[in-house]
Amino acid sequence: MNKRIVFSLAFLFIIFQNSLYGESDFQPFTGEKKLIHQELERTYFLHVPEGLKVNAPLVVVIHGYTGTAKGIMDYSKMNDLANENGFVVVYPQGTVDLRENTFFNVGYSFNQNSTVDDVAYIRSLVKHLQTTYQTSTDKTFATGMSNGGDMSYLLACTSSDLFRAVAPVAGVMMKETLESCNPQRLIPIFEIHGTKDQVSFFEGDMEDEGGWGPYYDLPSTISFWVKQHKLTGLDSVQLPDKDKEDGSVITFERYFSAGNVNEVWFYRVEGGTHTWPGWKIEASWWKNPLIWYYLNYQMTGNNDIETSKEVWSFFSKYIFEEE
Repeated sequence: MNKRIVFSLAFLFIIFQNSLYGESDFQPFTGEKKLIHQELERTYFLHVPEGLKVNAPLVVVIHGYTGTAKGIMDYSKMNDLANENGFVVVYPQGTVDLRENTFFNVGYSFNQNSTVDDVAYIRSLVKHLQTTYQTSTDKTFATGMSNGGDMSYLLACTSSDLFRAVAPVAGVMMKETLESCNPQRLIPIFEIHGTKDQVSFFEGDMEDEGGWGPYYDLPSTISFWVKQHKLTGLDSVQLPDKDKEDGSVITFERYFSAGNVNEVWFYRVEGGTHTWPGWKIEASWWKNPLIWYYLNYQMTGNNDIETSKEVWSFFSKYIFEEE
C-alpha cells in the first residue's frame, strides 16, 4: 500500500480515537441550570469535573419526597466520586405537588391527578446532557433516595433504552410500576433497604395503609428482577460490622448467572431505617428541611458502607465490561 495512504489512515485513526476518548474542552462546573420541558421551567444541579473526557459516563441522582437536588448533592458526595473517576453527575429537581412538597411523579395515590411527566423530563435532560457534554450513550446510570429510588425503578421499566443500570436506595416498586413493567431490554438492578424502614416499608404496603399507594415488598421486588434476568446463582455474605453502635448490619446478596453480565445486587440492612447509609450529618445542615425530616423519622443510619461508593462500584462493572 502507498506510504502516503498508510500515513493518512493512521492520522485519521488517531483523530478518531481522540474524538472518542480525548479530553474535552468543557470547563469544570458545579451549579444550578435550567431546562424548559413541556412548558415548565425545570431546574437541576450539574457537576462537570475537571479534565472531562469525551464519552464519559453520566450519573443521574434523584432526590426523595420533600427533598432537593442540592440536598442530595450535598449528602451523597457523588461529586467527589465524579472528580476521582471522570464522570458527569446531574441532580434533577422535582416539582411541587398539591401538598406543597417537592416530588417526582411515580404514581403516589395523592398525586394521581398530577400531569407532571417526570419520566419524559429525565429522558429529555439525559439526552440534552449527552449532546451538550458528549457523554456516553451507553454509560448512563440512575440512582436515587426514597422517591428518587422509586423513580429509578420506573426508569428501569420505561427507559432502559437510555440507562445501562439503576441503583435505588430505600426505593420501592409501586404496584402499577411492577405489573406494567415491560423494558426494551433488561438492565442490572441494585437496591439498599433497611428492614425497619418506617417510610418505605420493607414488607411493602399492598393495602395502601400508608397512603402512598400500593407497592410491593422488597423480597418480591428483588425476586421479580432476578426472574426477569433468569439469574440462578446467589452469593450471600454479611458485610463487616464497622460501626457496632449504629444498630444495624448489612447482608449483601449478589444474584448472577454464568454467561450473563447483568446482575442484581441487594443490600439488606438488618435493623436499618429510612436512610442513605454512610451519610454523615454536618452542623451546617441542621436548618435543611430534608435533614429535619429524617431526624424526625427515627434516623438511625448504618455506617458500615458508603452508599455512593457502593453505587459507583456497581455502575463501574457496566463501564469496564464494555471497554
